[in-house]
Order: sequence, then structure tokens, then C-alpha cells
Amino acid sequence: MAQRVIVLAGGGTGGHVYPALSIGDVLKAQGHQVLYYGDPERLEGRVVEKRGYPLRPVRALAYPRGGVVGKARFAVALLRATLQAAGQLRRDKVDLVLGVGGYISAPTVLGAWLARIPRVIHEANVTPGLANKLCARVADHVLLTYPQTADRLPGKAPRELVGCPVNPKVLQGDRAAALSHYGFDPDRPVMLVVGGSLGAATINALGVASAKAAQRDYQLLLVTGPGYHQQIADQLTPLPSGVVIVDYEHQMGRAFAAADLVVCRAGSSTLAELTVLGKPAVLIPSPNVAENHQEGNALGLEQAGAALMFVERDLDLDQVLDSIAALLHDPDALSVMAEASRTLGRPDTAQRVAELLGRYL
Repeated sequence: MAQRVIVLAGGGTGGHVYPALSIGDVLKAQGHQVLYYGDPERLEGRVVEKRGYPLRPVRALAYPRGGVVGKARFAVALLRATLQAAGQLRRDKVDLVLGVGGYISAPTVLGAWLARIPRVIHEANVTPGLANKLCARVADHVLLTYPQTADRLPGKAPRELVGCPVNPKVLQGDRAAALSHYGFDPDRPVMLVVGGSLGAATINALGVASAKAAQRDYQLLLVTGPGYHQQIADQLTPLPSGVVIVDYEHQMGRAFAAADLVVCRAGSSTLAELTVLGKPAVLIPSPNVAENHQEGNALGLEQAGAALMFVERDLDLDQVLDSIAALLHDPDALSVMAEASRTLGRPDTAQRVAELLGRYL
């Protein structure tokens, strides 16, 4: 296949950016030129160019939740950004656009529609975001992570279930090496508590409560997020035995490899990593996301027997800690959850998406 120019469009959060880059890595390995269209002020502005992809700046307003004036301003800003994106796509001689969600994806996908460039979108969550609801109307193909999303998107484009792409590096962790790195006893279970790349106050509060629990006989790896680290370190001084805290883990494959149980949010990319690795989880969906989509994501894993879900608005720390302790004392239950998790995993998603995109090149 001759080299083509392919654009990845979207971002704002790791759940959009990192799966897109996993697809980009496959496309790049196939010999294509891959560009990223996104907001330089958000996550993609910090990570895309470091991964070796040119970043084209796209700016648009987040969709206002109410008010005629705000919606009118949004429409004007979106039109302006769409026209600018269409012009940039023509200058870059783009052959295909893959929109991965986040409000910043809309101008580029709509611009591709104006420029008559093939466009495919990927929806990572059970409940689609507003940008993908808009982009689905003009997409040539819609790629899904969850089957129940198919009826929640408008338009007549064909739907295809592919899963959520996972960075292969996450799969390369070695348990013995990971336990040695953190200084953990290989004969005692390990719980990983992580609130995402930025951290999360509720997840950290659970981690602190777990670290201080009088009857805790498991080990704890708490990834606090850079903004929370000093506060958590102060709360856990002196550091309890069997507890390790880090601000940011650059090698999440290592952290996952050490863990017998993971406590985390329920972003789609995180769940994709958990299921590919076959990790049992306790999920506390973030309430601060569009359409409350993390709760829908987590419910799917709970119904499959791969996780326990606790809703943040009803969270009882003692109840969660009791559930965690019960699981970590029941290897058979963890094994059943791990197998259920593994059956949901799709390790070849990035490769499959790249192959599907080949239909339009």
C-alpha cells in the first residue's frame, strides 16, 4: 500500500489521546504519515510531539450546557474552526481522518466532510459524547468499544465493534521485576490504587484510608497524581509498612504487573488495559465526565463479573475497604474475576482499526 496521510483528531483526556496514539503507531509502522489535530493547551499538546507526531493546532469552544447566547457563540466558533480545519486538511493533502472523540475532534471531522475526505470515528465509551454524536452524522464508518453504543449514535454509517486500543507497553510488565522494584513481599497480595494521570481526590482518600487501616495485611501501591502527591505524603508520614506512594508512574505496565487488585476510575482506556491484562478491579467512576459515561463503562465490567463498582455519590469508605479486604483474602474470587476480565480484553484493537481504515485508503 502506498503511503497515505492520515489525521488523528481529538483529545483533551488520556482516554482519547492514548488510544489514538496506539492506532497511530500501527499506521506509522505501515509506512503512513500520521498527523495529530488537537488542542495544544490540553493533554495532546504535552504528549503528541514527544511520541513523534506533528501536532496541528485546532481550537474550539466546549459545548455550552445552556443559554441561547452561549449556544450561538459556540455555533459561530465551531463554524470558524471547521473552515480552518478544512483548509489545513487540504494543505496537508490528507487522505483520511480518524476522529477519536473529545469536543476538539468535531471541527476536524466536520472539516473533512466539507473537504470530501473520508472520515471514521471511534467511540471509546458506552455513552457517546456530544462531539461524536455530531460527527456520527457525517462519518463514513463508526467504530465502537461497546455494542450497546450502536443505537446511541445518529446517522446511517455502518457500525463495527472493535474495542479500545491499548498501548503494547502496558502488556510488557514482569511481576517479579515489578515487585522487586517497589520493594514488595512476593508472598503478600498487592493492591494498586490509581486515579488517572492527574490523580483524583476520592481515589486518593480511599488509598490513604487503606494505608492507615489497622487490620490491613496486604500491600499498597498508591499513584497519587502530581498535584496531590505532597498532600498525600504529608498524610502518610511516617509511611506505613507495606505502602509505596508515587506521584506519577511512567511505566504503568510495571504497576499493573505488581497488582493483584486495581482500584481506579472507569475511563474506557483504563478498562481496556485492565481487561487485556485480566486484572480484577474495584471501580469508582468519575462523576465529572460528560454524560456520566464512566458509570456505564463500569457497569459493563461489573455485570460480566470482572469488577465491583461503587458510585462516588454513595461512597462509604468502610464498605469499600471491607470489600477490598474480602477480595484480597479470597484468591479463588480474584481468579474468577481475572478470567472474566480477560474474556473482555481486545489486545489487537489498534491493529484491527488500522486494517479497517485501509478500506478508505
